[in-house]
Amino acid sequence: MKLLRVVFFPIMIIFYILHMTILFFRNKLYDLKIYKTFYFKDVRIISVGSLKLGGAGKTPLVEYIINILPKSKIALLSRGYKRKSNGFLFAKKNYSAHELGDEVNQVYKKNMDITVAVDKDRVRGVKKIIQKSKKDLIILDDAHQHRRLNRDLNILVTEYDKLFSKDYLFPLGNLREYRSGSQRANIIVVTKCPKKIHLNEQENIKKKLALKSHQKVFFSHIKEYKFIHNNQKCDLEKNIKYFLVTGIANTDPLLKKLKEMEIKFLSFKYNDHYFFKKSDINKLIRKGKSEGVKEIIITEKDFYRLSKDNLKLIKSHFKLFYIQIEFDFIKEEKLLFNKQILKFI
Repeated sequence: MKLLRVVFFPIMIIFYILHMTILFFRNKLYDLKIYKTFYFKDVRIISVGSLKLGGAGKTPLVEYIINILPKSKIALLSRGYKRKSNGFLFAKKNYSAHELGDEVNQVYKKNMDITVAVDKDRVRGVKKIIQKSKKDLIILDDAHQHRRLNRDLNILVTEYDKLFSKDYLFPLGNLREYRSGSQRANIIVVTKCPKKIHLNEQENIKKKLALKSHQKVFFSHIKEYKFIHNNQKCDLEKNIKYFLVTGIANTDPLLKKLKEMEIKFLSFKYNDHYFFKKSDINKLIRKGKSEGVKEIIITEKDFYRLSKDNLKLIKSHFKLFYIQIEFDFIKEEKLLFNKQILKFI
């Protein structure tokens, strides 16, 4: 990736200027009320989003919020990134990542007692949720840049080791909008922190993020990596070699964890949100036979993205584990964050 950026640097500068100009005028038109923002009086709206392209920890936070709220009162609305369907859809039991998108499919399959919908047009999506199912609160997934729809609470996530304050606008960096877009957030959640983060380091991060007076920061971490086989939590063995197959944006924390556990693995990294083909699975099977590998590890998002046929094919040749991440906040911040969210209900 770095080499490509060097080679295509002149083109990237032109694209960067164009991207910067479009973003500037778009945001100004909303700030000046020239572009209309829609307000809904009958429902409270919380947005969870990021300035960064790719994974920054939004989905685990969305799942955490869902789990602390009364499920009968809430709905989740997402555009359903990379889904193959169009328009508005309510999630159904027989739908897959093709209809819903991989992250939405993951959340719904684990929370089938809540209302989940997808629609690229978030305003239309909220209207239909209100019409079809009376809810007190709607969670918008990955909607920080969606300024057409007003929200009562904006939550922004940023990674501990990849803070937006140290990044640049795409294509020179990985930001989808200016750093100043963070000022629209009421709450900033720093994800993937060490479990023990010193108060001095927390204060340094707050300074780097250039917080405004209306903003609160919370520090979170990955409490546990759970390895699931046949719906049961299992332990990995140190004397066995595994295939690790990932289609996520940032594999660094996972690779670090497996190395700390002294797990032997061969990594196969695909693009974020990648839909695996039968040919991909067959390559892994051939590689497994030549390497003598009979166990495979995939991420939870990849697990819920697999088609039934591909899942069956993998299980016919490998013992399959998928990784479930347990998200949590640092120490006493858990109670404070929960109070912030619960007051909306």
